[in-house]
Amino acid sequence: MDLKDRIEKIMQNEAMNAVQFASEIGIQGSTLSHILNGRNKPSLEVMMKILKRFDYINSDWLIFGEGPMNRTERQSKTPTLFDSQDLSNTNTVNYTQKTEQKIESLQSHFQQKPEQKEIISESVNSKISEENKIAPVVVEKIIKRIIVYFNDNTFQEFTTT
Repeated sequence: MDLKDRIEKIMQNEAMNAVQFASEIGIQGSTLSHILNGRNKPSLEVMMKILKRFDYINSDWLIFGEGPMNRTERQSKTPTLFDSQDLSNTNTVNYTQKTEQKIESLQSHFQQKPEQKEIISESVNSKISEENKIAPVVVEKIIKRIIVYFNDNTFQEFTTT
């Protein structure tokens, strides 16, 4: 089975004619017609458009004719910030709540507790006075902004007040 046969199989599986399929993947009808008639081989761009639109298709099957037509599991194309969770199926409200909870967790983790600051300050002060050096300056670091980038080239910014 060659490339054009595999493309035809996808069209059959989706119950689409050539015009619908070309429109669906965003190419000219004539481009698809030339591929299906054997005049031209599909370009890398056409293959990428097919794989992007029909994400259940196994890329090895489409390109090399190896393995099953459908992926056995959906694989993320890019690493995600939260690998253990699939946030693609949650609604925005739940996603926002979970993100805000994670931000609060991060903030509390990175902010030192007041008693810890005092202990650190006392420890530093004692060492400095022992060595007759300049008095210490305790700098408190607080998260001001977190930017989350998504795979669709959008982002969401979270700021603290």
